[in-house]
Amino acid sequence: MIKSILNVINEDNGSNYKMDILKRNTHNPLFEKVLKMAYDKVVYTYGISMKNVTCDIGTANPTMTLQNAVDILESDFCTRKVTGHKAMAELEFILTSLSLDDADVITKIIGRDLKINMGRSNINKVFKNLIVKPPYMRCGIYGVKTAKKINFPAIVQLKADGMFQAVQVENGKVTFTSRAGEERQLPHLEKIFCNFKDGVYIGELLVKGIKDRSLANGRINSDDDKRDVYIQLWDYITPQEYANGKGKNTIKYVARFSDLKTEVDANPQALDSVIVIESYEVKTIQEALAYTSKWMNDGFEGAILKDYGNIFKDHTSPTQLKLKLEIDLEVRCTGFTDGKKGTKRAATFGAMTFVNDEGTIKGQTSGFTDAMILKLHNNREKYIGKVFTVQFNDLTQARDNDYYALSHPRFIEFRDDKDETDTLEKAFELREMAMELS
Repeated sequence: MIKSILNVINEDNGSNYKMDILKRNTHNPLFEKVLKMAYDKVVYTYGISMKNVTCDIGTANPTMTLQNAVDILESDFCTRKVTGHKAMAELEFILTSLSLDDADVITKIIGRDLKINMGRSNINKVFKNLIVKPPYMRCGIYGVKTAKKINFPAIVQLKADGMFQAVQVENGKVTFTSRAGEERQLPHLEKIFCNFKDGVYIGELLVKGIKDRSLANGRINSDDDKRDVYIQLWDYITPQEYANGKGKNTIKYVARFSDLKTEVDANPQALDSVIVIESYEVKTIQEALAYTSKWMNDGFEGAILKDYGNIFKDHTSPTQLKLKLEIDLEVRCTGFTDGKKGTKRAATFGAMTFVNDEGTIKGQTSGFTDAMILKLHNNREKYIGKVFTVQFNDLTQARDNDYYALSHPRFIEFRDDKDETDTLEKAFELREMAMELS
């Protein structure tokens, strides 16, 4: 019996012990099916929960087997052949027709937890690829070829610099999963999402007051209280289309995004914890790149440009493209700034300063490795006056300055093959080219 196998697994909490019990039952197809139906939230969704069940569960004189019951769940509930009151009536019929132990297994399947304290990854180590990895739609890169896939007007969105999260809602039960399918507990967000309609909400987790991605992700992964964690959403996918992630779906992004905004607006308890990503309709690539430039100047990673006709699928989407302004310019090293007192840079330098030869572009850059810092520091005179490549996002000019500054300059390399720097005119030409071909 399946219930007895679950009981044996729970006799010891050791991972090796649990894995050994799984291995002993690899030739039990019903046990394998129960594992998959409980934990595979991509292939199996039931559209019903146990909270409204009023009947007694299990009988001393069963007329149905567990195999019969899981077959009905698959044929009638997963396909939505029965829904609403009919589904509830059929579930109660199943539960009153099974033995007490088998009825308990069905309740655990519906609750998506067999109570064996094992994760998807360990189950998949024994039953190879049994539990499907959640579908994930990656972004393509905007370029000359991919640009042809975007029809305008389109939508441009801030590229959130957080931790990817899929939020699956099924009859008030909320599951937070990473790109790899690992689950996370976020009780304060769960209380909000349990009121959302069934489906999968796609976004990224961030932390209020922390902009540094590594620090924020460390906070999210810690055991600390996470009430300062919030989520920015950019997509909503129906349960059916999510389960069909590798197949042919039909719902366009314009409809999915509209449904997402409607659902968030309909749940005022979301407040500042569940937010729709900043988005704008654009009629040209130049408009999209103007928003990209603004966001990058504000310290964000870039933008995502989406065709309104984008269809959800587990692949790299040609109609969902990353935008990022990256421009290379040749400048000349003029010196080094002092390192901040009390830091390890106090003994070397804080940044390397630069200018172009006509004096119209000035600034400083850092981002060197520790080894590079020592090399530069110990040979300052050798490098002052050398031409190097700096990468940046945009050009800006303060009101009182007679020169331009580079937004987020990043050192790339010294150019021993060059002895001339780029002009301001060249910098603007490179910027325009980047905006056309980014």
